Amino acid sequence: MPKNMEKKTKAQRRVHHAGRESQILIYLGKQLRFFINESDWKVLPMAAIIAALVAMVIRKRFFINMEGSLIGAFALTCVAIWNGCFNSIQAVCRERPIVKREHRSGMHISAYVLAHMIYQLLLCAAQTGLTMYVLKLLGVPFPAEGFMTRWMIVDIGISMLLISYASDMMSLFLSSISHTTTGAMTIMPFVLIFQLVFSGGIIPLPSWSQSLSNFTISNYGVKAIAAQSGYNERPMVTAWNTLSGMRNREIGGTVTLGQLMDLLNNEKMEQYEDREIIPSFNLAETAVQVVRELNLIDEEKTQEALAEAQADPAMTKAVRLKDVKKLLNSSNYLQSHRDQAFTLKFKVGELFDLFGEENIKAAVQKATAEASYKPEYAQTRENVVKNWVMLGVFIAVFALMSVIVLEMIDKDKR
Repeated sequence: MPKNMEKKTKAQRRVHHAGRESQILIYLGKQLRFFINESDWKVLPMAAIIAALVAMVIRKRFFINMEGSLIGAFALTCVAIWNGCFNSIQAVCRERPIVKREHRSGMHISAYVLAHMIYQLLLCAAQTGLTMYVLKLLGVPFPAEGFMTRWMIVDIGISMLLISYASDMMSLFLSSISHTTTGAMTIMPFVLIFQLVFSGGIIPLPSWSQSLSNFTISNYGVKAIAAQSGYNERPMVTAWNTLSGMRNREIGGTVTLGQLMDLLNNEKMEQYEDREIIPSFNLAETAVQVVRELNLIDEEKTQEALAEAQADPAMTKAVRLKDVKKLLNSSNYLQSHRDQAFTLKFKVGELFDLFGEENIKAAVQKATAEASYKPEYAQTRENVVKNWVMLGVFIAVFALMSVIVLEMIDKDKR
C-alpha cells in the first residue's frame, strides 16, 4: 500500500471530535448511558438505605454529647467514603480495552478523566442530598443554624460531598491502575480498612502510626464533621453514666475516727459545709447516733443522753455537714479516741444524695469534657475550611494521578 494511502487510512481512523470540549460532552453522554443501561443508578437507593441504617444509630446522640458527636462524625464519614468508593471503582477498568483503543485513535485522556469528574460530582451530589434528606427524615437532630452557611444540614452536607467526591477520585485512580474489575474489587476492601482504621477518630492509634492518618481522607472528614457538630462544646456523658449505673453499689471500709475528722477538715470539703446531710434527724439524735455507732457508751446511757438533748429546743434542727464537723472537733472525748476504728458502709446513691446528684453530675461531666478536649475539633470557621481544603487537595491529586496513569495506557501489554 502506498505511504500516502496508508497515512490517509490512519487519519480516517482517528476520532472526528478532536477538541477536548467536544470529547468531554461525548464521554458525558457515554456515562449517562452507563447510568441508565448498566444500572449505575442503583447507587442512589443504596445510599438511602445506608443513610437510614446509620440514622437509626446516631439520631439520639449526634449533636447531643461529645461521644455522640464523634460517633456521628465517624459514621457519616464512613457513609460518604463508602458511597464515593463504589461509585467509580469499576469505572475505568471495565472499559480499559476501549479506552486504550480510543486513546490510540486520538482521544484525550484529560477529556476522558474530566468527563468522569463531572459525572461523578453530579452522582456524589445526588447521593449526598438523598443521604441528608433521609437523615433528617429519620430524626437526626440537626441544629437549625449553621456557622458556615445559614443551615447546619447544609454545612454537614458540604463536608459529606467533599469526602464522598475525594473517595470517588481515589477509586477512579485505583480503577485506572487496575486491569480488571476483579483486581479493582480485590484492592477496595484493603483501601477501606486503611481509611477507617487510620481515621484518627474513634480508634486510638499508637504513636508510631498517628502520622499515617494525615494520608487518609477519613481523617479530615471526621475532623470537619466533628468540628461542625460542636464536639468540644458538648458534655461528656460516659463517665457519669458509668458512675450513675453504680447507684446501688455498696462501698465502704474500716476507718478510724481520726481519719474521718481529717477528711471533714479538708479544704475541699468546705464548699459542702452547708449541705443538709440528715434532714430526718435533729442534731441531738445525730450526735447520739454517732456515739452509738462508735460504741463509746452503752445503750442505756445513750437513751438518757438523747432524752436530755431533745429537751433542748436549740438542738432540734436539721443536721448539716458543718454540724458534724463541729461536733467531732469540739468534743475532747471524741478527740481522745481518734484511733477508734469503725466500719462504714453506704451506697453510691447515698453519696449522690449527700452532695447533690446534679452537682456531682455537672462536676463529672465538666471534668471529663475538659480532659477530652481536642483542638483539631474546635468549632471555628478556620478549622472547618482547613479540612475542606485538604479534602480538595485529595480530589485534585487523585484526578491528576488518574490522568498520568492513563496517559501511559498504550504501554499496557494486555
